[in-house]
This record gives sequence, C-alpha cells and structure tokens, in this order.
Amino acid sequence: MKKIYYLLMLLSIFPLCALAQQKTISGKVTDAKDGSALPGVNVFTTDAAGKRTGVTTNLRGEYSINVPAAATEILFVYLGMNTVTEQINGRSTINVALSASDAQLEQVVVVGYGTRRKETLTGAVSNISAKEIQTTTNISLAQKLQGKVAGLQIRQLGGEPGTFDNMINLRGFGTPLFVIDGIARDGAGEFQRLNPDDIESVSFLKDASAAIYGLRAANGVVIVTTKKGYVGKPRFDYTGVVGMMKPTDVPLMSSAAQWMQMRNEAAIFAGGSPFLTKDELQKWIDGVPGYESTDWYDVTMKKHALQQQHNLSAAGGTEKTQYFMSLAYAEEGGLLKSNDMGYKRFNLRSNITTELHKNLKAELFLAGRYDKREVPGENFFNIFKGTRVTLPTEKPYANNNPDYPAVVTPSNQNPLILSNRDITGYNESVTRNVQSTLVLTYTVPFVQGLSLRASGAYDMTSYQNKDVSKPYKLYTYVGNQYIPQPQRVGTASISNDFGNYNQLNLQGQINYARTFGKAHNVTGLLVVEQMQNWSRTGYLKRYYEFFTSDQIPAGSSLGAENNGGEGQSANLSYIGRFSYDYNRKYLIDFAFRQDGSFRYHPSKRWSFFPVVTGGWRLSEEPFMKEKVPLISNLKLRASYGLVGSDQGNPFQYIAGFSTSGGGRYEFENGALTNGAASPAIVNDQLQWNTSRVTDIGIDLGLFRGKLNIEFDVYRRDREGLLAYRNVSLPNTFGGTLPQENLNSDRVQGLEFTINHNNRINDFQYNISANFNYSRTMNMYVERGAYGNSFRRWKTGSDYRYNDIVWGFTYLGQFQNQDEINRAPLQNGDQANIRELPGDFRYQDTNNDGLINDNDQLPLWMGANGTNDNQNPQGKNPKINYGLSLNGSWKGIDVNILFQGAAMYTVRFSEVYAEIMAFRGNTPAYFFDRWHKADPYDPNSAWVPGKWPASRFNGDVGSMYRESSVWRKDASYLRLKSVELGYTISPKIYRASGIQRIRIFANGFNLFTWADSFVKAFDPERLEGLFNAGFNYPLTKNYNVGVNLNF
Repeated sequence: MKKIYYLLMLLSIFPLCALAQQKTISGKVTDAKDGSALPGVNVFTTDAAGKRTGVTTNLRGEYSINVPAAATEILFVYLGMNTVTEQINGRSTINVALSASDAQLEQVVVVGYGTRRKETLTGAVSNISAKEIQTTTNISLAQKLQGKVAGLQIRQLGGEPGTFDNMINLRGFGTPLFVIDGIARDGAGEFQRLNPDDIESVSFLKDASAAIYGLRAANGVVIVTTKKGYVGKPRFDYTGVVGMMKPTDVPLMSSAAQWMQMRNEAAIFAGGSPFLTKDELQKWIDGVPGYESTDWYDVTMKKHALQQQHNLSAAGGTEKTQYFMSLAYAEEGGLLKSNDMGYKRFNLRSNITTELHKNLKAELFLAGRYDKREVPGENFFNIFKGTRVTLPTEKPYANNNPDYPAVVTPSNQNPLILSNRDITGYNESVTRNVQSTLVLTYTVPFVQGLSLRASGAYDMTSYQNKDVSKPYKLYTYVGNQYIPQPQRVGTASISNDFGNYNQLNLQGQINYARTFGKAHNVTGLLVVEQMQNWSRTGYLKRYYEFFTSDQIPAGSSLGAENNGGEGQSANLSYIGRFSYDYNRKYLIDFAFRQDGSFRYHPSKRWSFFPVVTGGWRLSEEPFMKEKVPLISNLKLRASYGLVGSDQGNPFQYIAGFSTSGGGRYEFENGALTNGAASPAIVNDQLQWNTSRVTDIGIDLGLFRGKLNIEFDVYRRDREGLLAYRNVSLPNTFGGTLPQENLNSDRVQGLEFTINHNNRINDFQYNISANFNYSRTMNMYVERGAYGNSFRRWKTGSDYRYNDIVWGFTYLGQFQNQDEINRAPLQNGDQANIRELPGDFRYQDTNNDGLINDNDQLPLWMGANGTNDNQNPQGKNPKINYGLSLNGSWKGIDVNILFQGAAMYTVRFSEVYAEIMAFRGNTPAYFFDRWHKADPYDPNSAWVPGKWPASRFNGDVGSMYRESSVWRKDASYLRLKSVELGYTISPKIYRASGIQRIRIFANGFNLFTWADSFVKAFDPERLEGLFNAGFNYPLTKNYNVGVNLNF
C-alpha cells in the first residue's frame, strides 16, 4: 500500500515540474500596413527534443502560448506576410507587426518533379501566384492569366457559354503540356475548367527545362499547384460574384432602306431595270407602315446575359494533419432571347496532408467536376449568321401573326425560330471528371538529405451528349392564307453520344539534397514513370416522323445508327536531374528523360532527351557588391537541350490489310472477286520529332528588389515533322506512300518582364509589364517541283517565315471613266468593261499592262502559314504584351490590366461573303459607297464614298482580290480588366466572428483600341467564315462581389 502511495505522490509532482519548466508568453500580432489585428496567425515554438508547439491568434490578433524554459525564440507565420522570428530573452509579452511580402511566395518556384528557389533557377521559368490570378474575374482560368506572363499567348476565340474556346500558346511553340499537382493531365480543357480559387501558383517552363517532362512537352509545360492546408485553426473563405455579359462589339447591318437602295443600284449597274420605282424606294426610306425595317439581331438576341460564381473553402490543421477543401459553383447565361442557352459547373476539391509516421508523410489530392451545357439543337453558327444575313425587309412572323413563324430570305431559316428549343430541338452536354492522386514521401533517417517518393494518380472523365432535332414548320402568307413550309420533315432525330476516358499514372522517385561544407549545394532526383490511357465511346441515333418523346426508344428502329469504339495507349519514362551550385553563385543543372512510345517500331520506340542549364549570379561576387550596391540581383543564365514529341498514327510499321476498294482479282472466267490488299507501304523508320531548344537570359534586380527585369532570347529548331513524300506514282503501284520524318521549322524570338513594387507610407503599388516577340520559319517543307523560277520565288517555303501573305498593292480608287480606260487591264477584262468609278486600283508591278497574279507582292504578316497544322504560330500575332497596375491604400485596392497584340493582319472573309451578292443583308459600313446622285438618271454625277459602287457578284470586277485594302492591321490594345475593392474595417463586424469583409466591383474586356473595321469583328478572333463574323461574339463583363474570411 505504501508503494502505491509513494508512486501516486511522484506522479503528482511530474506535472508541477513540467509547469516549472514552462512559461507563458502572450502578445498581439498586427498588420504593419495599417495596424489592424491579424487573426489566424500561426505562432510556433520548439522544445529541446525538436517537438513543435503552436497556437493561432484570435479575432483580435491576440495569442497566448506556453513555451519550454529552454526555448529561445518564437516564430510568427502568416500566408502572404513576411515570417518573423522573435528572440524571447526573458520577455513575457511580445507584440509583432507583420508586413506583406509577395516575394515570399515567389522565392520557391515549382519546376519539373520538384521545387527550386527562384534565385537558383537556371531555366526560363515564369511563376504567377494566387494573388495575381485573382486580380481578374472570369470563369476560365486561361482568361485570368491572359496578359500576365511573358511568352504566354492566349486568344479568346469565342464567347459561347461553356465552350472555353481559348488558344493557349507558349512562345509560339504551340499548345503546352498541362501538369496539375505533379501529374500530366490531358489537354487544355481540364486546365481551363479548374476552379481558379483553388490555385496556389502556376509555373511556366518555357525553354529546354521542359525536356524533363519529355512526351508532349515540346511546346513547353504549364505546372499548376493547388492549395494545401496549414497548421492552425480552421479558416473559411467565401467569394461570391454576380454580373452580366454583353458583346464587345457586333457589326451593324444595313437597314431595310439602305439595303433596298444598294440592291436597286446593283440592278441598274447590271444593265437591267431598277428593282424598285422611285416612289416604292421612298416608302422604304420613310419607313411607312408595311415598309418597316427588321433588326434580326435585336429580334433574336438579348442586350446582356447574367453570370454568377460562388466559392467556399476551408483550410487548417494540426501538426500531424493539414487540410484544404473547397466547393465552387459557376453559371453563365446565353444571349438568346429564348433563354435556351447556358452553362453550369460544380467544382469540388479536397487536399489532405498527414504524417503517418515520424518520417513518412502522405498527401491525398481529390478533385471532381460536373458541368452541363445546354444550347438549341441548331448550330449556333446558323442562328447567329441568320441575324446577320436575313433580309431586313422580312418579318419574323407571317402576316405579323406570332402563331405562324415566317419563311425568310435568303436561307429559308428563321433565326428566331432556330434559337427556340421547344420548336427545333436542343443539345445537352454533361461532363463528369474525377482526379485523384496519392503521394507517399519517406525521409530516410540514416542518410542525410535522402527521401523516397511514390505516387499514383487515377483520372476519369465521362461525357454524354444528347441531341434532339424536331420537325417544325415555317409559313408564308398568300391570299389571306397561311401556307406551311415544312422543315426537317422525315429527318427529325434523337442521338446520344457518350464515352469515358481513363488515365493511370504511377511514379517512383528518389530525391537527394545536401549541402557539403558551407557552400557546395547538391540536389538530384531519379524518377520512373508509367502512364496508361484507355477509353470507350458509343453513339446511338434514331429517326422519327412524329415527335412524341426525347428518348431514344421513341424513335424508329428503321435506319437507326449505332457504333462505338475502344482505345488504349501506354508510355514508360526514366527521368533524372542533377544540380550543383557553389554558394548560390555558380549554378549548373543537368537533366534527362528517356521516353518510350507505343506508336513506333520496337527499334524506334525509345528516345533520349538531355538538357543542360547554367547560371552565374554576378551580384554575389564581392566586386559587384562593393562597386554596384544598387544591384541586388544579377544573374546570367543559359540552357540548351533536346525535347521530343511522338506523332502520327500508331502501328504504321504494320502493313495490315483492307477488304474494300481495290482488293479484287479475276478468275479465269473474268468475274471479279473481293479480296484483301495492303493499303500502303509501311514505314518502320518513323520516329519522334526532335526539337533543339536554346535560351539565353538575364535576371536583374535593383534597389533591394524594388525593380526587377527578366530578359530572354530563344530559338527552337524542330526536325522530323511528318509529311508524305511528294512524288508521282504509276497507277499500277497499288498503294500509297507512308508518312515520313521530312519537314522542319524554326521558332525564334525574345521576351522580357519588368516589375516594380514599392511602398510609400500607407500606399503600396506594383507595376508589371511583359513583352514577347516570336516568329516561325519553315526550314524545309516537302512539296512538288516548281514550274519555273518565278513560282519558286513566290510560293517557295524553305527558309521563309510561315506567315507571309501575298496580294496586290492598293493604289486608291478610280475617280472617273477616263482613269479606267487608261488603266492596266483588270482581271483580264478587255477595256475594263466591268470597272466603275470608285473601284479599287492595283499596282501593275511588272508593267506588262495586266493585273494578274504576277503582280502580287508580300503584304506583311498575315494569319495563314504553310505549316499551320503542325505549328499554329501562323495564326497568332507576332507580338504579345501586357501591363498590370495594382495599388492599395488603407482599405482600398485597385487592379488594372491591359493586354494587347501587334504585327498581325487579318482578312475577314465574312466581310464580303454576302456583300453585293444580295442573297442576304449587307454590313452597314458598305452604305458609304460610290453611287449616282440620282440612280434613276444615268447622266447624274457620281458621289464619292469609301467603298465601291453596289454590284451583284458577277459584276464586281476585281474589287475583292487579296490586297492591302482588304488585309487589315489587327493590332490592338485592350483594357482587359479593372477591379476596385474596399476592405471594411474589422471594428464594424468583429463581434460577428468574421475576420475580413471585402467588397469589389470589376469589369472584363472593357475597351479596345484597334482599327475600326477590325474592331467590329473583335481583333482577338481568328479570321475565317466560321470564326469571327458569324459566330457567338466575345463578351465584356461587369461584376460585383464580396470576399468573406471567418
């Protein structure tokens, strides 16, 4: 009994001893900018055994922590602030003011299979933080990045909800590889649909450093890192945004009066009778009842559409487990008055890090996405084209009776009806995506600096597209009767297109990092990676005559269609990297990747891609520190390496057989019998294309980092692009030639970034500008023989830039008939009989008296390249730039972004596709034309205008030739986004438990400076009939929102 008593006495003394060895320290943490309290700051201390103890500050920024008697310092950590270490020195009260530091996030940059301190980076790597991403509000992550990164070219090609139609290009190389949380994810679609509020940072590997990702990395790499938890109490963040969207610009079409006047003039110039009498024409001009004009855009489209975005996240954790979770919802409405267009998206994410053992850490990344897109059954191209070309003299309803939609000219398709899903049908697309990654990291305790890492990632995407096409009728009104004109009778249908795509990625990694002595820093890694992809797709379609249900079984089995398919692929890679730096002054990296692809013959499947980079930090040299103290950082760097890309259809080295077509033979009686034949010659030498990438750069920091400049020049030489050898084969050959590694090209350019940040009392600001110039040259393009030296000079491709456009040199307009009679023959017409005053004049370059193709000269840089299918640079501006201005004063903050492009021309074919053909309406700007003062009097004087006289297609002469008058400079500067925010003083809502309230208003695509002609179509769009003029317009957005932290 006594033993138990003594034991209890001893146990009771231990806590008292422990308390005697601890003491309590308290204090308050404030923002150095305005003195406001900082809740949620992590306060840490460490005992003699290395165990970490921590607390977080309360809503008033106060803390109280028990620290071991042996502890000498306390650490204060807060996201976005400089970390502060305070020596205890016997104090019981320690108050701290934390200052903001964007540079802290930039110090560690995510690179291939690891991270690096920015000061030791030797490659051309750009990084953008979460704070920079959030300065622009948009549903697309790509649009939030536009204009913010040197060398990143993003063009918004369409504004239709849910399409995410953006061209993403790095340095003119092409679409990069997208890596999300360490795993290469498929395509730009998943990248653009990420929840922007989940992003911690985005890194861009723009030079040979991308070689470490090997397969698909020849165009550079975009690395996305999502947010993680932290040690501290839970923190909840909510962001809500509501707003409206409206077109940036829509070309104005002619009114009924304008169209009738031009149509009438065209009939007269064609040598026929006037289309209308003078009195009839005047009625259209006066707009008397029955002669009103119809604005088909206004009939079909709304002035604006609504959008909203909401995001709720939670983060926090203990010493052992940290978490970040989020749920987001986004919705975009369409511009159709029928309201039958829209997009909805849900994003869910859970990132958890936990310590399973003293040296074993696990990370689990889970993300899900559900999005649904609804549009009318008719292709929007036809709907929007209808608003452009349908005659303004037509009415939406026959006899203005809304029960009888009218047949309209020229397409016999009423755009108002096409946009209504209840009448014509609908298309509904649903996509579900799940991304999961498990990472285990083991720190080897008996080898300093050694760690092992294993990861497995499984992604699944499923989609289902449902298309319902209904029969419907349009009407004409004749003799007091409504005459039906059936549309799509007998061809109405229901179809389901569905499938799923799966990806499995497995990685094993060895990492080593150690400092020998005090200056020799060594890091290395070895990785083995395996990736598998498999997919299944299906398609069902049934037709019906009478619509009863929008389900497949409702259709007839007669003529039903069904098919499907499966696919799979696999790749295996071995990766390595070794880095050494001496005192962070002399830097060198060597990396390699050996990739294997299933596409090629076993002897050609493997390819080795090495890269070497180096740097010299002159600012660390004693002579620089002494002689030029204003330079805080000066680094010279260079990189060179090989990057590869597998290409072409797989298994081209296997002959195979075809049982259709020419695989027939004759028996003795002459009868043909079906057989099998090899369709083409095989090529067992087909292999990867290879890019040699060179980059030379300089990083300069001045005035202790307040001014930073990065400058790079680069070149990529690509060889082994696929092409078919251009030779003539006899008919008896019996097959086709295979693809070969024949073509080559070169991309070269330069880029720079200038960043200045400073703080003057309560005013903090940042100015950042970036610029990129790049251009592609075809080194060799396989093609047939040239007919003569002139054709070689004009149409040759080798050693020429792929964006050169040839055309006629514009000299002005003919002022009178005498000029026409004395001019060189236009378009081969004798005596220029089709030309009229006001028509365009072209230069007779070779002075042979004829205007033909031999007179064409290069018209500077256009949109078309001879190698665009393999390099989209020919469709991009040569110069891209951006300027961001950010500032804050006390609770007010302003963010402004300008984005632009230059050295780029376009020729919108829709500008003249329907002009003067009078099959449809004409853009209003053509009303400023040459015309007779009195069209009914052939002897009346000509009235000059900007455009030629109105004519039918067969009478336009040479007006619409490719020339400098039609090819327009598409350079532009756009006010991309503006945001004004205000953080309400915490004193007002402190008792509610809310830590921070910020309200804001912003706009997107607000204003554009460009050629007025191009601006009407939006210079960011691609040229071509199916892109700019007859497609869904780009939109400008106006939003209001709130940020809550609690």
